[in-house]
Amino acid sequence: MLLVSIQTCYAATIYGNIYGPDLNKLEKRVEVEVDSSPRQYQVSTDGAYSFFLLVGQYTIKAKYEQYGRVKYIAEEIITVKDEGEFRHDIVMYPSPEEEERVTNETLEEPEDGSNKKQDILLFVIIGSVFIVSILLVFYILKKTKKKEHIQEKKEESSESFVIVKEEEKDIESPESLDGIIKIIKDNKGRVTQKEIRKQIPLSEAKISLMITELEDKGIVKRIKKGRGNIIILSKKLDSD
Repeated sequence: MLLVSIQTCYAATIYGNIYGPDLNKLEKRVEVEVDSSPRQYQVSTDGAYSFFLLVGQYTIKAKYEQYGRVKYIAEEIITVKDEGEFRHDIVMYPSPEEEERVTNETLEEPEDGSNKKQDILLFVIIGSVFIVSILLVFYILKKTKKKEHIQEKKEESSESFVIVKEEEKDIESPESLDGIIKIIKDNKGRVTQKEIRKQIPLSEAKISLMITELEDKGIVKRIKKGRGNIIILSKKLDSD
């Protein structure tokens, strides 16, 4: 009786929401299990789950099937160190089977579309020859102004260099970091690093460095999910 009481004191409730790869709540039939002793298993249809666990390390697995095949999966390791209630959201990602299926569908061409493909190819070739011919005539007519053209190019390159330098200064300014924060807020405090790069025309390395700076300041958290990262706004800043 005493042993049961001690174990109960160091037990915790782990709960959270289940999200799909698009970061929307997955309110469908999702199977969730944890390797506790005994093993706990539940089927979620409202996009949420919860388990009662003792102190220790566990693996939570989630699976969503559609039309008899596994579409999304998730496998995450959690550690329960103390009693209480702790939130841990699950973000699912496409299963290897689903990724292979999508790739095959993209590569497949309809059998009845082979002739149409050939017609398009012929049209592209004829169009390319026509464009090259026009460019060749234009080049011959403008050959006498070659020096002037080169000078104009040098001036354009110089102006472009100045513009790039100005853009680099803007990129390093705090406003750029505020731009990332705004994108996260506009997506309800949770967004993929890939989506941030779509909205900010910078390299992947530059975006990653800026996110690292925000992490060091305690403004955001970066979570590795599948092949990408999810950036979450800290609760303190979100409440502000």
